[in-house]
Amino acid sequence: MRASFEQLEAFVATHSEGSFSAAARKCNKAQSVISTLVANLEVDLDLTLFDRSRRYPTLTRAGEALISQAEILLERRSRFLAVADALSMTVENRITLAMAPHIKLANLGEIIRAFSVEFPSVDVEIQSFTAGEIQRLVVQGAVDLGVILEPEGIPEALDFRSLGTLRLVCVSHPESPLAHTPSVSWGELRLHRQILLKEADNANSAILRASPSIWQVSTAAEAIELVQADLGWSALPLHAVDAFVQTGALKILPLQFETKPYAERAVDMVWSFERPMGQATANLLEKLAKSAIIQNSASA
Repeated sequence: MRASFEQLEAFVATHSEGSFSAAARKCNKAQSVISTLVANLEVDLDLTLFDRSRRYPTLTRAGEALISQAEILLERRSRFLAVADALSMTVENRITLAMAPHIKLANLGEIIRAFSVEFPSVDVEIQSFTAGEIQRLVVQGAVDLGVILEPEGIPEALDFRSLGTLRLVCVSHPESPLAHTPSVSWGELRLHRQILLKEADNANSAILRASPSIWQVSTAAEAIELVQADLGWSALPLHAVDAFVQTGALKILPLQFETKPYAERAVDMVWSFERPMGQATANLLEKLAKSAIIQNSASA
């Protein structure tokens, strides 16, 4: 065998962590073991993978050409072992589904009801966390499935499937100066205070953070209360504000820089491919992936 998985893990860890000592800490091995594994891999391949002439090892041209292939091999191995472990598992007792607080599924009850018919002995626990917390908990194994807005980057240990899109609108008090503007520009939004959902404070979501004057809140309900008091405008899920817009308590702002009266963000379901997925969890995942309806209004 010209390359073992242990050698590939040492190679990838040294690259990702930036040094042999940091790779040793990540792999829970002695530094000498990591160095030896990488050196033996270089001998087996008859290639030099790292330039060791500097303070920290850097990839050579050969190393750059092989690092992504090594990462793919290790990921495929993790998936293979997880599937093998899942096949040997009995049906799990409990599934934990975590959802970002601003995302709602219009037919979640129907999906859980159908699932419970097939797996009546499996308890389903539904929790609410921020997207960052959900990703961390899924990696740690504390959460089985997570539903989040499409993140800027998915952690390496996670897999994902799209469930649809969440509609977001900018709203203000109906008597706000912005509400009387026929088409609100980006510059005009910046002139007024923004009520910002903490979960929406994401550099990858420019529409959600525009103004230099920011008041942060934790929930859509808190944001709506402040907007109703004419203390600023806010970008919020359409389902959270739809009823208030219908009664005239809030006004959706027509945005000059959007072709639709709303912006859309992808909603993803995430799980760890490094952990075995039981039959019940796999069944619930498929039901959600095939049938989940993202709620984008007060009624549906």
